Amino acid sequence: MEKLGGIDGRVAGYNLTRLTEHEAAGYAFVTMRTQISIIRCNGYEYGRVLDAVRESIDLLGGMARFVRPGQKVLVKPNLLVSSTPEKGVSPHPMVVKAVMEMVKEAGGVPFVGDSPALESARRVAAKAGIAGVAEELACPIVEFRETVVKRTPDDFMFREFEVARQAVEADVVINLPKIKTHGQMLLTLGVKNMFGCVPGTRKAAWHLKTGIDRIYFAQMLVELYAVLDPGLTVMDGIVAMEGNGPNGGTSRPLDMILAGTDCVALDSTVTHLLRLPRDRLWTTRVATENRIGIADPGSIKVLGASPESLAVSHFKLPEDGDLAWGLPGFMRGLFKNAVLPRPVIDRDRCKECLNCVEVCPSKAMEKGAKSIVIDTDKCIRCFCCQEICPEGAIEIRASMLSRILRRGKGTSGA
Repeated sequence: MEKLGGIDGRVAGYNLTRLTEHEAAGYAFVTMRTQISIIRCNGYEYGRVLDAVRESIDLLGGMARFVRPGQKVLVKPNLLVSSTPEKGVSPHPMVVKAVMEMVKEAGGVPFVGDSPALESARRVAAKAGIAGVAEELACPIVEFRETVVKRTPDDFMFREFEVARQAVEADVVINLPKIKTHGQMLLTLGVKNMFGCVPGTRKAAWHLKTGIDRIYFAQMLVELYAVLDPGLTVMDGIVAMEGNGPNGGTSRPLDMILAGTDCVALDSTVTHLLRLPRDRLWTTRVATENRIGIADPGSIKVLGASPESLAVSHFKLPEDGDLAWGLPGFMRGLFKNAVLPRPVIDRDRCKECLNCVEVCPSKAMEKGAKSIVIDTDKCIRCFCCQEICPEGAIEIRASMLSRILRRGKGTSGA
């Protein structure tokens, strides 16, 4: 890739082929200090949400900077499982509606697409309230079934990705993540939301390939994000999910909409707002090591609301397994049951729908005589089971050794 001002084109998440001549002339300056916007927004009343989304994008140059008349625009929300808007599993339909309305105003042709864990995108979007606003704006919902192979740069670890054809053929991809906790990656934000462009069972194949190694899985997520290169990301942080996310957690109002072109910068800013070290998020750690995106707060210019005014205290995180990740890979596998967190079934809440059994990549779960049984030796700690449980009946529990060590340090599990 051509370098301008000695800066690699993918350092700030920009694809030089997308830049106009005028934009390219200022590229070196822009990449030195990437811009994101944060707008305060309290509640999901549509007029308020539209104003906040519009202001967040206007601060970045307006939707016309990202979408030209006639362009096909993939609006890619996080459609994990069928869940109502109140549960906060997917971005709220009013946020999705605001983005689609602005795309249409710019002359773009929006469509919604994603690849949920088990169900169709249309069914999950209907339950999430997104299908209704899509129909209102004559915006189709597409299923990610057909795939194409996307090659990667020579210096990437993974040589290629098999991804949804619609994600590659779209003129513009607008990424719509929700701020949520995640049992495996700690948080699911902008970078990880692009994993939804990998259709169906191919997600399970990636989980099996990366196994219990979070760094390896994070490397895949970061490289996939860089290859797909969404033109714009708008993040729903009006109401987030904390605790047992990304499906069974509890709602936590954060009152903010974030937007930017660099998901690494957005994700890093969110961890800063949650008072977490930025390298606590696995994808940010990997992105920093690989010089993909900008994570250094000193190189991120925040437009709009002051981050200090929106800082969050005591955000509840999932049980984490940091204890294991200082060990060599072979030792992590050998002692994983002693040091890694594991999924645990809440029998009182479990309805034995068997979604977890169906989605488990390593086939470590089966229906027992009285409950779902988990083979912890087979379990690769991807926590796909916990992600898709409609009852929130699967919790991520830290290992006994991890809990003992944390008590000794006087710290809580999160």
